[in-house]
Amino acid sequence: MATDAAGSIRRRRLGIELRELRTRAGLTLDEVAARFDWSVSKASRMELGRVPVTRRDLGDLLTLYGVADETQRETLLAIARSGRERDWHHRFDDVLPRQFSVYLGFEKDAVRISTYEALLIPGLLQTPDYARALIRAGRPQDTDDDIERRIQARIQRQEILTRENPPELWAILDEAAIRRQVGGADVMRAQLKKLAEVSRRPNITLQVVPFRTGAYMSEESGFILLGFAEREDPDVACSDLLTRSLYMEDRGEVGRYRVALEHLRANAASPADSQQLIAAASREMGK
Repeated sequence: MATDAAGSIRRRRLGIELRELRTRAGLTLDEVAARFDWSVSKASRMELGRVPVTRRDLGDLLTLYGVADETQRETLLAIARSGRERDWHHRFDDVLPRQFSVYLGFEKDAVRISTYEALLIPGLLQTPDYARALIRAGRPQDTDDDIERRIQARIQRQEILTRENPPELWAILDEAAIRRQVGGADVMRAQLKKLAEVSRRPNITLQVVPFRTGAYMSEESGFILLGFAEREDPDVACSDLLTRSLYMEDRGEVGRYRVALEHLRANAASPADSQQLIAAASREMGK
């Protein structure tokens, strides 16, 4: 299934639990909706984690599904409460697309982030100057204030990599991404210096696919694969199109992205050799 809107991982986790409880109770979504005079769409969105679930609605559902254990009820109610909390990025709703806020909710809860970029440095690894040049080029209609707020959001987003128990990040870049002079030679040298520094962190692995590799799988578009701590939470693959973002949870679709990722890792230079490619690109910058 591909969606362009979803809830946070906590709402999605609650939705999975509700779907399992409904199935065990032998009820269909139509029957649940009819029982509470809801639309089928509302019941479906709850199970997909696309909307918050109120305490009253959740209590009614748990009673309908025969959940009498108080510990289980309180656990699910706690998940529902956390799913209604507003994350940090909602302060930037005026400048961030709604679909990107969806992605940030997933990213915050991920324990594994694998990303591939063919032309640009991933947002989690960008310097402010690189991000500024990129945003100016892509959104020439934005005011200076809007651009600076977008940069603030990007910097705050990067804090997940230095928090306690940070996610593991595995970034694969095409060599074009480290040689494209976004913002000019000085900005790019500073960006490459940051890449070299962060790639030495224990939770970050960085690989570059060199030009000499030739054609390879996924060279045309980037994607991100997110993994979560709980086995019940399926991996999510994310891919950007010109007009929207796609979030895929179907095991078959996610599996194809996982295969592409393995091909990329095999075609990319080793982390040590990738450091050499980054150093070479930095030395040659501006020539």
